[in-house]
Amino acid sequence: MISKTKKITRRIRYTSEIFGMEFHYPGMNPSPGQFFQVQVDEGVDPFLNRPISVASYKRSRLLLIVKVVGRGTRMLGLKEAGDAVTLFGPFGKKIRLRKERILLVAGGIGIAPLHFLAEYLDGKRIPFDLLYGVRKKSEFILRREMGRMAEHSLFVAEQGLDKKETVISMLKKMRIDEYDSVYTCGPRSMLVELQKLNLSLPVYAFCEDFLGCGCGLCLGCAIKYHGEYKRICVDGPILELGALDFEV
Repeated sequence: MISKTKKITRRIRYTSEIFGMEFHYPGMNPSPGQFFQVQVDEGVDPFLNRPISVASYKRSRLLLIVKVVGRGTRMLGLKEAGDAVTLFGPFGKKIRLRKERILLVAGGIGIAPLHFLAEYLDGKRIPFDLLYGVRKKSEFILRREMGRMAEHSLFVAEQGLDKKETVISMLKKMRIDEYDSVYTCGPRSMLVELQKLNLSLPVYAFCEDFLGCGCGLCLGCAIKYHGEYKRICVDGPILELGALDFEV
């Protein structure tokens, strides 16, 4: 595990609740799906670091995107460019991809790690399409960037668009047989509904919504997978959606 204290080189405000922190971090080679633990403060309050997925890594620039959901992320939201932050990682297994037709399915802040995957696919010239859903139109982020990389993009919102849809309702209308695999990230409720569709192709979930300490100590991310309990931060966080047992 690598621990580095880095200054925020740029702070990006996406919405009132979502912001990005960019760092100059040469010498790294993170893989899509991997994440860093971010130390909120120098003290022990809050006690746990916050696991944040890599949203981009280009030309030694590391981008982490954070949604304010509690006290720890709210404290991170007060940091500005020039402030120092301690990063631990990267954690999680590296992804292995074949050259095949891929569909990315994002819900809410789940677009952040899928953006990094999109950069990887774009660099490898692996074709992919995007389905990205949010609750309100104002919650879209990285829309232009993803639209440039994806061959085809569908953006849906439950509120604020003329044609109101959800990711799940749109998936039911799509020709899924045109793809070889699906990679998805979003809230647990979306993953549960997606699993119920029982799609006839491999679906891989970025399970970042489940992470606690991020390094395997707290056991808060343990989930039943292929009939055995696994720690998402150690054995994932990218896992086969169909093999996850959300009921246990």
